[in-house]
Amino acid sequence: MPRYSTLFWFAAFFSAIWNGWMFFNVSLSAAYHPMSAKGDMLRLVKETALLAPIPIAVSMFLFWLWRRPLADRFYVIGLVLLVLATVLPFLPRVEGTYRETYWLGDTRHQIPWTYAPYNGSNAPGGKLFWVSVSFPGLEPRYRTRDRLITIGKAVDFNDGNGGDAPAEPCTRYQTYIKCEWQRGDFVYMVSTIPEDFPSDLPAFMAEVADLLDGFDVSKAE
Repeated sequence: MPRYSTLFWFAAFFSAIWNGWMFFNVSLSAAYHPMSAKGDMLRLVKETALLAPIPIAVSMFLFWLWRRPLADRFYVIGLVLLVLATVLPFLPRVEGTYRETYWLGDTRHQIPWTYAPYNGSNAPGGKLFWVSVSFPGLEPRYRTRDRLITIGKAVDFNDGNGGDAPAEPCTRYQTYIKCEWQRGDFVYMVSTIPEDFPSDLPAFMAEVADLLDGFDVSKAE
């Protein structure tokens, strides 16, 4: 029967390879869907477990240098830790309430991860941010299977860079339509393909502005 020390080092080798491959795939998925990754309450547990085999093996080696030879119980404990490090990343996803904080000027917005917010500033002085919602219901991206459009909020026209207001709120380009209009202190935006363009534009513009204003939580002191 193989010694526990042999079993441990074989397990550490294969666990490091397997977990390393899994960590690469998880990191790749998080790069494409960062808000979805942040929405999993067990994300840090899973990522820590994926990286655990190497420090477990290094710790066991250092302990062996200090106390060699080691009793079998130490290798058994190491094997249990390796098994946990391999199994924990397969825990089911637990949906969390993570919110991304974006700033428009000195106004802070907190946006639920389910809206897939992007292009915002995490520090005061930001110019704009975008979110993805369904059409026509404006449901958050990760809560719907309906068609998606992007809507945004900015401090000024032209993606927050300033300039004159467009003669018409909507401009049609080759493959999409973009609308910009001002309400109060902010400019609101919609970008979509012609097939998803709303028939009742004024009502839709009001719904978009109301939704985006709902993320406004405070101003910087």
